[in-house]
Amino acid sequence: MQPIRRRHRGFPLLCLSAALLAAATLLPGAAVAEGVTPSEARRLRDEVKDMFYHAFDGYMKYAFPLDELRPLSCQGEDSLGGYALTLIDSLDTLALLGDKEKFGAAVEWVGKNVRFDINKTVSVFETNIRILGGLLSAHLIASDYATGMRIQSYDDQLLHLAADLAQRLLPAFDTPTGIPFGSVNLMYGVDENESKITSTAGGGTLTLEFGILSRLTNNTVFERVTKKSVRGIWSRRSKLNLVGAHINVFTGEWTQKDAGIGTSIDSFYEYLLKAYLLFGDEEYLYIFQEAYKAAMHYLHHDPWYVEVNMNSGATVWPLFNSLQAFWPGLQVLAGDVDPAIRTHAAFFSVWKKYGFTPEGFNLATSTVQNGQRSYPLRPELIESTYWLFKATRDHRYLDVGRDILASLQYGARCPCGYCHIADVETHKQDDHMESFFLAETVKYLWLLFDLAAGPDNIVESGPYKYIFSTEGHLLPVTPEIALVDEHCSYFGAFCNGGADHGYGASASSTKHQNGNYTQLDDIQTHSSLYSTSNVLFKTGGYIKGVCPGLTHAQKLGISYSDGEDNFIEQTSESREHHGESAVESSIQDQSSSIILISHPVTSQQDEALESGSGSQDHGNIVVTSDSDSDSDSTSRDNIVGANTEELMEDIEGTSGQDKR
Repeated sequence: MQPIRRRHRGFPLLCLSAALLAAATLLPGAAVAEGVTPSEARRLRDEVKDMFYHAFDGYMKYAFPLDELRPLSCQGEDSLGGYALTLIDSLDTLALLGDKEKFGAAVEWVGKNVRFDINKTVSVFETNIRILGGLLSAHLIASDYATGMRIQSYDDQLLHLAADLAQRLLPAFDTPTGIPFGSVNLMYGVDENESKITSTAGGGTLTLEFGILSRLTNNTVFERVTKKSVRGIWSRRSKLNLVGAHINVFTGEWTQKDAGIGTSIDSFYEYLLKAYLLFGDEEYLYIFQEAYKAAMHYLHHDPWYVEVNMNSGATVWPLFNSLQAFWPGLQVLAGDVDPAIRTHAAFFSVWKKYGFTPEGFNLATSTVQNGQRSYPLRPELIESTYWLFKATRDHRYLDVGRDILASLQYGARCPCGYCHIADVETHKQDDHMESFFLAETVKYLWLLFDLAAGPDNIVESGPYKYIFSTEGHLLPVTPEIALVDEHCSYFGAFCNGGADHGYGASASSTKHQNGNYTQLDDIQTHSSLYSTSNVLFKTGGYIKGVCPGLTHAQKLGISYSDGEDNFIEQTSESREHHGESAVESSIQDQSSSIILISHPVTSQQDEALESGSGSQDHGNIVVTSDSDSDSDSTSRDNIVGANTEELMEDIEGTSGQDKR
């Protein structure tokens, strides 16, 4: 599987201000769309449901059991592995809509007919997020009476399929770095001539699905290989804490050094935070904090994001690409709502200009990027719209959803489903409908209007909190998955006991022999994951400060960069002069504030934090600002330009308007 290679010319920093200001002219004016009423929200929700069935029924009639529908010609095509991709990807959307009959029939068919012992070379990334994620989500719904969608005859068939599929993907991880090949043959393993270059997203977007599978099967290998892959990527970050777009899985060398939040990198950030939310694994949280701070410092030119050289931070690509549109939604999950609002408004201004978002929009020229003129029914902007409405309950996001729905109905609807838009300026249709249209695009749009109409679905009213995978699959935060007695890792080993329990090499080897998970006596409720402060997060079973002289990164076994050597020397010197407390303080200072979705069970500590100064309530989002100052803020302001205040006024002027 060959990587996408682009040759970028450096973009002069002095031109960046003009580029961003030119793009600001896209932002909507002062007019506010007529608000969506609850009754209209119900009508729009029903319209989205009809949209789903127009596309789903078209697929079942004209394409099934092939992978995807060609909605203009009313034919099917195999695009991934030839195992009814669109049906598997749509399973949990059927459950979300409460269609027990079709959900049950689909689960039964998949369990009886889908097999993975086939001579097909498939994308590890796409197979994981679409097929493995679809199977696991449907299994968790179909096997649980609490969801209201329990299938009486179901006997874990989808879980067995998921385990078999993941086992067939494992050969891809057999590399010196632990970062997997991009593709693998389901019958024979990695092809002899398979490319050694893969994307950062390809290696970093596996933790949720593989981690759940480990917990459901009690086979830790799946979780271990995906964590090793994340560590392999993060260990090769630049001194700026940035990662590039493509990497050689054998040598660990970056073959494309452009850092961004969009194409080839996007879901690497997403899965760091979501793996923490789902599993309570503090290592993922720590990496996310560091990666997020770097992204906001070097990539963010409010309200836009650019691509920079990962080593120097120099801007090389002033481009909005459509995959960036997931970022405001991720910021909502992280509690950083204000920049999410501004960025969403900017991104939606591009949608308003064309009726869709092109794959690439050049911020320097305020035009569609050549070769990136299409809109393949992507869900990312709709996803962020849903999360911002959920966080703020601001009805302008319903106006955004109404505009998006109107565009899809007017421009993308075709005889048997919904078509890709080949050119956002001419609205020419393309005879293709990817499975994520039913797995994500329609799902987030339906959830948006259902939330406004008075929700009654398993996500909003069900027994669990759900984390959405990058393919929009529903992953429940159940005790079985979100282990409250989660392991903690010191250099890859595991520990238990009290805070006075020392840790040495013999303990490390013993724990490795005993397995990956250790039952801990100090078990706390999972709600403790959501308390926030400027010290290390308190998670059940974690032991703090028992490894003298180690930084937080070292304690978690992720101290790889040269930049930490100086810090080790400083903390060692600090211990000699000031004692152990100074070391603990310096470790704590590395951890920045991050704010997560509040848990329904709120501890006394949580309540105290929420009522304290610096907190702001956004619906069910608890927001605490980071007090760290940015020493380089002056120079960055100069880069963005003297007219930044005018740009921000234009953006803030959209606060009551449609998005997208």
